[in-house]
Amino acid sequence: MKKFFLLLAVLVTCLHTFAQKADTIAAPGTRKNRHVKPTKPPVCYIGLSTGIDNPAGVVGLDFNIRVANYITVDVGAGPGTWGNKLYLGGKYYLKEAHRGWALAGGFTFSSGEENVKLNLYTLNNNTKEKIALSLKPEDNAFIAVYHYWNLGKKYNRFFVDFGKSIALHPPHYHEIYGDPLSDEGKQRVRNLSPGEFLGGIMLGVGVNFGLYRK
Repeated sequence: MKKFFLLLAVLVTCLHTFAQKADTIAAPGTRKNRHVKPTKPPVCYIGLSTGIDNPAGVVGLDFNIRVANYITVDVGAGPGTWGNKLYLGGKYYLKEAHRGWALAGGFTFSSGEENVKLNLYTLNNNTKEKIALSLKPEDNAFIAVYHYWNLGKKYNRFFVDFGKSIALHPPHYHEIYGDPLSDEGKQRVRNLSPGEFLGGIMLGVGVNFGLYRK
């Protein structure tokens, strides 16, 4: 939890600093004006995202690095339901300036977590008990469709996405203590694993702020 709040504090500071920088950039030969739109798209976007099976976790930090007019390389991280979550991927945009529809794909890594305590149904008269679990690391691939809209008068963006997360192997975990889990208890644990809840459906929203070279 402390790491999560530290991540949010760093993110807010970065967004505030870079948003101020972007607001002061004007087109060549003009005065600096907070309402002058940059002449070129950002070299990078930084932002927040959230959702179901979100590549960057329950609430994650995203970086989209422009490598061409229609392509970005994406990385991100955040806390997830199966430990901390990292991702590496890319997008191909159907419009210039990284707007409109985009096709995305990549890989995620969930670190797992030790000594996770959950109230789960067990084979002991099919009653709920407090069970301690060790969740092992998980790897997933994902494919998704994104749509981006302008946010404000700069190249900042708001987006939604829809896709599918695909587990590269079954969920790995074991009980530290407690009675054996019932089928219902096992299903609840599987639902926490990336790519298992609702068949691996991805649904997400987020915001990105553009960063520029001086």
